[in-house]
Formats: sequence, structure tokens, C-alpha cells
Amino acid sequence: MLGKKTTEQINAKISSVIGSDMAVEGNIRAKEAVRVEGKVTGDVETEGVLIISAGGAVKGNVKGSSIIIGGSVEGDLTSGGRTEVASTGKVIGNIRTKSLIVDENAVFQGQCIMNADGLAPLPEAPAAAGDADKKEEEKPQEDAKDNNNNNGNNKWNKR
Repeated sequence: MLGKKTTEQINAKISSVIGSDMAVEGNIRAKEAVRVEGKVTGDVETEGVLIISAGGAVKGNVKGSSIIIGGSVEGDLTSGGRTEVASTGKVIGNIRTKSLIVDENAVFQGQCIMNADGLAPLPEAPAAAGDADKKEEEKPQEDAKDNNNNNGNNKWNKR
């Protein structure tokens, strides 16, 4: 397809690999693409693509220009581009991305905010407004009671 990078193109530019026999405790920062095949306990942040292989696991927040998840992530994800959760992937946390692809059989438990660059946080509703809404909700119910107690003077009861 036009404009989409193939796996070979992404793999050709990977500058850092956390091998399958590695366990890293601490934060990781990189300027180019990172591939995680082992275990990482800590945040992973890259300016390039982040790939978490089927055997890879991250317990911490992840950030990248694009993120491909084949393994597991327990933490929040932030991507400036595309986020893909493969069929072997598992995400327990919130995702903030421009576009999201979740394959069949993938696991995603959390919230997703897409195209978040132009979004402002939702304003908090004041408590007083909530009380006014409750009063408005009660009023029609009272009117309904009055209509039922009109001793047959209701317009629906007239024939």
C-alpha cells in the first residue's frame, strides 16, 4: 500500500535491540528505532519506531513515533503516529495515538485517545450544575404525580 512502511523497511533502520535473553531494569531512551525482544522494567522512549516482539515485555510507559506491539505492555503508550497491537500483543494501559490498529485476538484493556494533538482536556462540571440537573429530573416526576391525582381531569382520561 502507498505510504505504509513494510516490516523489512522498519527492521532495516533498527539501531538498538534488547535481546531475548536480556532483562533491563531502568528507563531506556533512544533517538532511533528500538526493538524489545526481552524484558524491560521501566519506561522506554524513542524518537523512532518502537517494536515489542512477541517474546518481549515492558512494565512501564512507552513512547515512540510509531509503536508495534507483538508482546506485552503494562503501562501507558504515547505515539505520534501509528500504534499497532498484533494478534500476539497485550496492552494493559491507556493509549494516546494518531491512529490505532488492533488485530484479532489481541488484548487491549484501557482507554484510547486518538488524534490527540488538537484535543483539549474535557472541562470539569461544577457540582452546583449537577444539583440543578437533579432538581429538573425530579420536577417532571412530580408533575406526573399531579396528573395522576387529578380525579379523572387528565386530558387522556376524557372521552
